Amino acid sequence: MYMTERCGAWQVGDDPDHGVVEFRIFFPAGFDPQVSTIRAVGDFLDQLGGTNWAPVDGVEMARQPRAGGGDFWVGQTSAPLRAGFYEYKYVVEFAGLPPRYVTDPCARYGGLSDQNSGIVVGGTSAADNAVAPLAGGRLPLTELNQYELMIDDFTAEYRGARAPLDAVVDRLDELVDLGINAILFMPWTAWKNRSFDWGYEPFQYFAVETRYANDLDQPSEKLSRLKQLVSACHQRGIHVIMDGVFNHVSRDFPYQQLYRDPQQCPFTAGPFGGSFPGLQDLDFANDCTNELVAEVCRYWMDEFGIDGIRLDNTVNYFVAGDVRGLPELLSYVEQHALDRRERNFSLSLEHIDLSAARVTNQTAATSFWDNSLYAACFDGLWNGRITSRLLGALNNRRFLADGKVPTLYLSNHDHSHAAWQSGAHDNTGAVGGWWKLQPFVVALYTSTAMPLLHNGQEFGEEHFLPEDDHNTGRRVSSRPLRWRRRYDPIGRSLTALHRRMATLRRDHPALRSAQMFPAVWEEWQTRFDPVGVGVDEERQLVIYHRWAALVGGRTENVVVVLNFGDDDQSVDVPVPTPGVWTDLLAGAFDPRESWSVDVMDDRARVPVGSHWARVLYRLN
Repeated sequence: MYMTERCGAWQVGDDPDHGVVEFRIFFPAGFDPQVSTIRAVGDFLDQLGGTNWAPVDGVEMARQPRAGGGDFWVGQTSAPLRAGFYEYKYVVEFAGLPPRYVTDPCARYGGLSDQNSGIVVGGTSAADNAVAPLAGGRLPLTELNQYELMIDDFTAEYRGARAPLDAVVDRLDELVDLGINAILFMPWTAWKNRSFDWGYEPFQYFAVETRYANDLDQPSEKLSRLKQLVSACHQRGIHVIMDGVFNHVSRDFPYQQLYRDPQQCPFTAGPFGGSFPGLQDLDFANDCTNELVAEVCRYWMDEFGIDGIRLDNTVNYFVAGDVRGLPELLSYVEQHALDRRERNFSLSLEHIDLSAARVTNQTAATSFWDNSLYAACFDGLWNGRITSRLLGALNNRRFLADGKVPTLYLSNHDHSHAAWQSGAHDNTGAVGGWWKLQPFVVALYTSTAMPLLHNGQEFGEEHFLPEDDHNTGRRVSSRPLRWRRRYDPIGRSLTALHRRMATLRRDHPALRSAQMFPAVWEEWQTRFDPVGVGVDEERQLVIYHRWAALVGGRTENVVVVLNFGDDDQSVDVPVPTPGVWTDLLAGAFDPRESWSVDVMDDRARVPVGSHWARVLYRLN
């Protein structure tokens, strides 16, 4: 309703040279804001014969009942404005109170300063600004290698004066070469100021963040810039996943200031589910909140052609037995995708508690973020040895229904880079232990989950981040990617390994299947089972079997051997069938390298280097 009924500021008509601007605010039924008057003011008033930003010259807005319930306040400029970018705010008056200057909560453009909103008159037509379709069509989650990208950090070193959204395109071909076919963009919706931010304090849900869209602080068509980035991704076969932050908003959330008593704003009137300290929680007990967030999702789906949404902090707006909040939102998005005849639209939950798999199964979610491999990786690197829980982390897909798959990672935006952890114990970072990451990388790509790389992980970026900043705000800090590191010896080696593993996962159905043996591995199991698979904590070895039935009756088999120890080892590896087994990982650094073993019975003697792996393959 918010965008389909043109809330915010819109040009009337599509004349490229000039146009009347209409302003529209929606107030849900049942919650009286006690507004006396509203005027739209901005840097366009001089074109109407007034003084810019002067309330007395502002565009008068009038209350209009909405047919579906609630009220609009609507006003139009008295004359057309010339083509260009304009900033505005609403001056809202309540009886007995000073007037408030309020940002438009439904603006599609952020202003350049002072939490202003923006409107473009003229500019690129909708027909010339259509998003390109995804080359090859949208793939199921099992086919994706996903990359978590922070727009500011990703482009900081090389973008110069260009808009970060434009600069991202420079590196897309490198991501394709790496084997990436999906990008999870950290939030691109507007936050409350021009400072660096991760974007997890939403301020305007329908606006593209100004910091990402402007060159040299000059006004620009922010919508065009983001659409061009999405098109560039789609033309390369890269899925675009939006990070949606719907549990909470900034404490400066504009809708609150449109009510005489901000505590009576229905979108934030009371707690629902859990609470996020320091931020303003949304109240999904009120239908208007569910409708607003659903409309936000619809807008980005319809206008920008996104291929999925990662839903942040879902544990706080899910209440068991209550369809409001997360379940209702997921159902709406799923149905809207079906109505658009779209398949494989991904809905991934950041639901970091033990109920994540159950909630994913009970709702329209298709994935959940799983911290288990990250925890096993960081613990293993810090202590210099892995434990048996690592194998259990690699098969959490067993808890999910068909068609759903977990998301695994060695780290993400909430944590330090894994390469830093590899040498953290000795304060040496990647230089002191990057090679220890190698078996973890192989484990990530050979698990039953969908792999996610935190930007820079592929070449050993190593920024530190405190796990608990004790409410100082220091976790939300810039970690610019230092691209030159991709070409040093560490970066070249790790990038080559990631590229090799992504290619193997793409080319081999066994590495994308749900099939894994042993299917279950308990933490008390610290030695190989009688078959000879599982975890041997003493030797720091892990062995497991992956397979997939192919069309035509053949079976693809892969046996993974991981050596997390400091010494080269010779390992008795059980295989499901005799014959020649080839190591798919051989050649990761030198394409001329190969290794195979001819197995006469059910066991092969296999040498495995320290902090290295074998990925043994046979087609039966």
